[in-house]
Amino acid sequence: MSIPRGVTDSNGFLVKALPSGEPWPLQSGLTPLFKESKVDTLPGALKYSANLRSDKECMATRKVLERHRVEKDGKTFEKLTLGDYQWLTYSEVEMAAESVKCALSNMNFQTGDRIAIFAETRAEWFIAAMGALKLRVSVCTIYTTLSDKGIIHVLNEVETNLVFTSFDLLPRMKSILDQCPKVKEVVVMEDQLEGVGNKEYLPKNVKIIPFSEMTDRKNTKISKCSEVVPQPDDVAIIMYTSGSTGTPKGVELTHTNILAAAIGYSVQISIDENDRYLAFLPLAHIMELATETALISIGVTIYYSSPHTLTSTGAKIAKGSVGDAKLAKPTVINVVPLLLDRIIKGVTQAVEKQGWIKSAVFNTLVAYKYWLDYIPLSSRVLNFLIFQKVRDELGGQLKRVIAGGAPLSPQTHNNFKAIFGCTIQVGYGSTETASLGTGMNEDDDSTGHCGGPCLNALLKLDDWEEGNYRTTDLPFPRGEIVIGGVSIAKGYFKNAAETKNAFYEENGIRWFRTGDIAEIDNTGCVKIIDRKKDLVKLKHGEYVALGNAETILKTLNVVDNMCIFADSTQDKVVAVVVPVLDVLRKLAAGVGITNPDLTLVDLCENDKVNMAVLKELQVHGRRCGLTRWEIPAAVHLTDELWTPDTGLVTAALKLRRKQLDQQYRSMVVDMYSRLAD
Repeated sequence: MSIPRGVTDSNGFLVKALPSGEPWPLQSGLTPLFKESKVDTLPGALKYSANLRSDKECMATRKVLERHRVEKDGKTFEKLTLGDYQWLTYSEVEMAAESVKCALSNMNFQTGDRIAIFAETRAEWFIAAMGALKLRVSVCTIYTTLSDKGIIHVLNEVETNLVFTSFDLLPRMKSILDQCPKVKEVVVMEDQLEGVGNKEYLPKNVKIIPFSEMTDRKNTKISKCSEVVPQPDDVAIIMYTSGSTGTPKGVELTHTNILAAAIGYSVQISIDENDRYLAFLPLAHIMELATETALISIGVTIYYSSPHTLTSTGAKIAKGSVGDAKLAKPTVINVVPLLLDRIIKGVTQAVEKQGWIKSAVFNTLVAYKYWLDYIPLSSRVLNFLIFQKVRDELGGQLKRVIAGGAPLSPQTHNNFKAIFGCTIQVGYGSTETASLGTGMNEDDDSTGHCGGPCLNALLKLDDWEEGNYRTTDLPFPRGEIVIGGVSIAKGYFKNAAETKNAFYEENGIRWFRTGDIAEIDNTGCVKIIDRKKDLVKLKHGEYVALGNAETILKTLNVVDNMCIFADSTQDKVVAVVVPVLDVLRKLAAGVGITNPDLTLVDLCENDKVNMAVLKELQVHGRRCGLTRWEIPAAVHLTDELWTPDTGLVTAALKLRRKQLDQQYRSMVVDMYSRLAD
């Protein structure tokens, strides 16, 4: 008998199910996370935990011992020699946040004012946010990968006169300050070796303040600190989405919204204060902020990292240093699916370099690991002989991975689980729902869906006639996901029209139209099958769900990333692919191109190589069950990496289709022209 994950309540809404199949009572309130304590704001959650476990390690940051700059191919790369992690206890984090509050109060910040944070994920980010929120000052978040134009838009729209930034990002701030006339003070989170950096070339009316001055209790007049108490319905965070289309929008989230998500997380994920969490996703992303809020409330230790220092092969790790994960030995991490794809491909390539026999054995064991686990002792032997060295790169103690931000293919899900021996729980949500939506239970071994509703989330489906999705569809109802409940945002900052289009109130419940299309199976699990903006109707009436096809095709080992393009006047789709160089060289050798001096650019421009990649894509697509109109009929290889810095993907690594279309429009036109010949 299938275990229920979601169940319809008396109002007809899908809600989280108890093991008995009954609706999980929404009246649980804050009890699952804060017991009987009166906690209704984010600073309240931090204070609650600091009072409960004052001397426990709260946040850890690695010591930077040395910085090297390396020249390669005419470019300069930074390499870091890193030492051990250094701690802040829960009471030290609480006191630092209180000091920031007092510093802001002494700078005449008042209830309703706004500050902005433009910095990497780090302890100071969280402390700065908590300090502002204690004073009822809203925090506006800015992705570090947002374009200069986007940053200028945000700072001018929120009309803040203070920005928290970092040593590494100060040069970017200085370059745009003359276009942000309201900004008068920039607080710099210092570099461990170089402090705040160069203060030159600032507008005359802008002051630089070291972050250490904000947290130094000796320099903060505590006696003059305002006794303001934050309220649950205050706008705590104005979270600017990097946006897959157009200008960034600020989502207004209250303390209640974010705490509802944190409580849902705490019920969904089985963790306690003995767990260790490695933080490297952007804190400017709601998934990370809500997660860290929950973890702080539970008493988990957070180890700060970055994608560039995560593993020993990270782009910024100097020779002789080890990656953050090896030191931190995390038991739980948050990821986006593309990162899992890249880790698996990296492992596979490393094994292939050891010879075809080892590669064949490894791939076979990964494919059959699920079944081998049922044979006594075989799992332990395989883990020790085959998988442990790979697992050690992520610390060797990883128990669970929380994946969100995009669909996770069953192949990636199963392969990562087999290699690293951990549970993967896929979730679904959005900034507008404070990340709350659905989540897989840890006892769920299935793939291809994102679980049932989380606690505090109400789900329903609306028909989408244009896409031919209806709640009466068989075997399962399909439609646009609409999420309601206490986690739903107030709306978009200074954007009444967009707020009206996406949000509405009904019978005292606030709802958000997600734009995502799903089906709900008989256990109450949600499977994302489409997105309104990603559905394209081809010339002869066939619908293509671009995102779904891309998710499947990206599991091919030669694909680092890809975007499928469709045109309603055509009967086929085409694709632009960012290839994996080592795999591309092997495909090139298979068609007689073996010159080792050929660069990635040379290979991408070679017609034979393009055809080889196209053939691999088409075979892989058919094997995975895609229809012929979902499989690209032509491909263009590009040597350009799609990072958030390029503006072609968001900070969560989602494709920005409008920007990609602008970038590759001529290539798409050329592919369709060749198909017509």
